[in-house]
Amino acid sequence: MSATGSFVPKSDYQLWHDPFTAHGLKPPAGEVGDGFQIHECGVLRLDPNWNFRGVRSPFWRLYYDLTPGAWIVSQRKRHDLGPERIVLVPDGVSFDCGSRAGADHLWVHFSLYLSLTAATAGVIEVPANRTVRSVARQLHRMIERRETAHAAHFSAGLLHLVFAEVGPEGFETVPLRLRKLFGWIQHSLAGGITNEMLAAQAGLSVEAFIRWFKASTGRTPAVFVAERRVREACRRLTFSDESIEQVAESVGFANRHHFSRVFKTYAGCGPAKFRRDRGREGKSPEKHIPKVQGR
Repeated sequence: MSATGSFVPKSDYQLWHDPFTAHGLKPPAGEVGDGFQIHECGVLRLDPNWNFRGVRSPFWRLYYDLTPGAWIVSQRKRHDLGPERIVLVPDGVSFDCGSRAGADHLWVHFSLYLSLTAATAGVIEVPANRTVRSVARQLHRMIERRETAHAAHFSAGLLHLVFAEVGPEGFETVPLRLRKLFGWIQHSLAGGITNEMLAAQAGLSVEAFIRWFKASTGRTPAVFVAERRVREACRRLTFSDESIEQVAESVGFANRHHFSRVFKTYAGCGPAKFRRDRGREGKSPEKHIPKVQGR
C-alpha cells in the first residue's frame, strides 16, 4: 500500500473488522486526539492463547508490554514486545502474534486522522525513552481503573510522543503538490469533486492534470476519488453509529442506491452486509483471547 495509492484493494475489504474488544475502553463520543482518532485502549495479562495468524486491520495498533514474553512477526521479522520499545502496526499490515504466560500487554487502536500517510517498512519499532515509559505506565493504570476519558487523552499523548520519535524517514514521501491535493480531496469528500476543481487545486489545465495525476498515482482522478469515498465509508460503517444514509451523504453520494452500487463495486459487497459482517472475517488478538488472568 503506497502513499500515492493509499487504498484497500477489493480483496482486502473482507479483512476489515471493528477495533472494539471485550476488554478495552472505547473513548466517549467526540474524544479524538489532535491528529489521531482513538478507537480503543486496553490492557491484558497475556497467556499462550494470544496466538493468531494473518491479523490485518483498517486501523493502526500500538503495542507496549510492561513485561516481556510476547511478540509479533511481520514480513518474516520478529518484533519482541516489552518495556524497552513501542511497536506500531500500520493499517493494512499483516502480522502473526504469540505469547508466553504472564506478559502485561497494553494496546491502543487508532487511525491517523484525515491522513493519507503510509508507513514505508511495515511494522515500526520505537525505543521507549523515560517519558514514553512513564506515560505508558500511567495509561496502563488508568485503563485498569476504567478511567475512560482520561485514558483517551493519555492515549493521544502517548501517540504524539511516539510519532515524534519516528520521524519522517518512517513514512513515504509524497510530492508537496500531490500531498496538498490528497488533503483537499479528503476534506471535500462530502461534496462534488470534478476534474476541473482538482485541476484548479493543482494549478494545471484539465488535460495536463489528468495525465499528471494518472502518471503519479496509477489511476484516473475519478477512480481515486471513488476509492477514497469507499475507504472513508468503510471507516464510518465500522467506527460510527451513523445510518447508512448518513454515511452515504458524508462521503458525497446523493442517495443510498447510488452509494450501495459504487460501494459494492469497490468493496465486493453492499454497505449493509459490510456492517453486519464486520468482525467476523478478521480476528483481533485482544478480542479473541478466551480468558483473562487477573492481576
